[in-house]
Amino acid sequence: MSEPISHLSDRAVIRISGPDTREFLQRVITNDLKRCAPGTLQVGALLTPQGKIICDFLIHGEEAGVALDVQAEAADALVRRMTLYRLRAKADIAVDTNAFVVSGEGLPDPRSPELPLRAIGTDKPAADGTTRQADLEIASGVPAFGRDYGEADVFPTDVNLDLYGGIGWRKGCFIGQEVLSRMKRRGNIRKRTVAVVSPSIELEKGDAITAGDVPLGNITSSAGKSAVAILRLDRLEAASEAPAVKGEAVTITQPPIPSD
Repeated sequence: MSEPISHLSDRAVIRISGPDTREFLQRVITNDLKRCAPGTLQVGALLTPQGKIICDFLIHGEEAGVALDVQAEAADALVRRMTLYRLRAKADIAVDTNAFVVSGEGLPDPRSPELPLRAIGTDKPAADGTTRQADLEIASGVPAFGRDYGEADVFPTDVNLDLYGGIGWRKGCFIGQEVLSRMKRRGNIRKRTVAVVSPSIELEKGDAITAGDVPLGNITSSAGKSAVAILRLDRLEAASEAPAVKGEAVTITQPPIPSD
């Protein structure tokens, strides 16, 4: 069944346009802008020099540049940061108050095939799909900036940005790239975001997930008996007991991780 067309009121649109847009973004954000042709939808983020997420976003490729689908409360701060990094590049950066993030039409969401299509539109659908979108993301184990983590809280790999195609490992330098590359080379990617389901109890943000006496991590958002959590997968794999919340067994679904 197709999803109803709605707008996402918790999202804003930042448009970056001009002849130097892709060159400027290529040296700043995680994604490889060579793959960001008009009509594409990808994931990306701006990082601290220490490799943690300042803000992440969905990148819509456009003829004149890109449109960033970003958490609304983070939009103005992201524009200011991007403007600082722009230097002399010919690129205009601004929140587009006449554009809306639309759910239920457009392009496939790169984070999960279970999520609705996504687009940028100028006609605002009457229905607000924000709650529905959050419930679908949580059921799919997809984390969201502002709901599951905040500024400088996590590395991109903690929230599966690399698994969504959001890190250009081979593109060259970008802010925070050295730290991420070192983590990857050394095999230090131990945390991942997972989907959690309980057959018996309502899950709540902040609930600890354990395997016996071993702490695995905490729930970062929930919707009834479904939740998202950031876990130490090395501890989960080594555990001799099943994962549980408040003493009740839960099912953990890990994201597919490429062998390379």
